[in-house]
Amino acid sequence: MSTHLKALAKRTNPKTISVFPLKGSMLLSGCELPLNIFEPRYLNMIDDALKTDRLIGMLQPLADAHENPQQSEMNTVGGLGRIVQFAETEDGRYMVVLKGLKRFRMIETADMPTPYLQAHISFDEFQNDIDVHDKVTMPEAFNTEKSERSALIMAMKSYAKTLGVQLDWNSMKEIGLNRLVDQAAMISPFGVEDKQSLLEAKTHSERRRLLIGLMHLHSDTDLYSQSSSNDDNGPTLQ
Repeated sequence: MSTHLKALAKRTNPKTISVFPLKGSMLLSGCELPLNIFEPRYLNMIDDALKTDRLIGMLQPLADAHENPQQSEMNTVGGLGRIVQFAETEDGRYMVVLKGLKRFRMIETADMPTPYLQAHISFDEFQNDIDVHDKVTMPEAFNTEKSERSALIMAMKSYAKTLGVQLDWNSMKEIGLNRLVDQAAMISPFGVEDKQSLLEAKTHSERRRLLIGLMHLHSDTDLYSQSSSNDDNGPTLQ
């Protein structure tokens, strides 16, 4: 986070952007999203972005959308990102990292002669997103109520156990609460609807409460499924 990113997010207001539709992927302000690009049309999109403003919009298709979704099959709220890292592999893939600037709402798809989707967008609802980029000089863990952070960590530990993943809990102590919420929301393997709800949360408090609820919900569901499977087939991981 930096004053540079806040200034960049504030002055970056394109009316039309290139859109990368990707289920289960969301981009929140101030966070980084790594992408492995291999489809020709999206390689083309990255090439064009690198020649201009390096901006890409991430948008989720609806859960039941086709491979090439139309506007009616797309969620309308997404995240605008700037390419901050780029590398090309020997087999022609692009390894890209997007830095989230702010969210947007798609108004309509743009009739443009490109193999990838472009859309007309608006930032009117998300002007406060730029405040995420304010520089924090000390870990927020020291000035946030412990109960809020404890509730989140408890939910994360339960969900991580269900998924069978190991996390470095000590390193999380240095991450501010709001940033921890956003990063956890982005990497958690929820479905399209749940991810979209997290993306569209109006405040970090709302997103934190929703995230905690989803983690407990999916932990309970998955653990019940494991218990039922264990009766006949032995231990399983969802």
